[in-house]
Amino acid sequence: MNSKPKRPPLTALLREQPLAPSLSPEEQQRIQAENDQKLYGTRLPIVPVLPPAPSATTPPVSAGSRGEQGIVGDRWIPFGTYLHDQVYLALKQAEFWEPGFEIRKFVNKVVSTALAELPNSQQPLPDEELAAVLKKINRTKFR
Repeated sequence: MNSKPKRPPLTALLREQPLAPSLSPEEQQRIQAENDQKLYGTRLPIVPVLPPAPSATTPPVSAGSRGEQGIVGDRWIPFGTYLHDQVYLALKQAEFWEPGFEIRKFVNKVVSTALAELPNSQQPLPDEELAAVLKKINRTKFR
């Protein structure tokens, strides 16, 4: 005969667990702010020190000019974002029907243009943030 004791089903065990205590609205807001900081890098607004705006004829200064090691400027770094469903469908259609179509070239151009208009994008990162970004860049497998 079978000598193993019969275990209760997993669903019964899950039902027995106590519910987590609900958080106050202030605590929920604090946690959301921490998560936003981790996900999006949001911080309190900083008064920017504006460098002269790059003209359309001069190439943007690469981060490597400040001496950060590992910034080459011509490598592709994987970057994910969200699209509306119709835009995603049109993207997939273009990738299927257009020979040699690469969305990353268009995305790179649009993001570069948007960042040129955003003064804080030219502001240097704090040392610990810069180290984290450089670490991610250097461990990324490039295509």
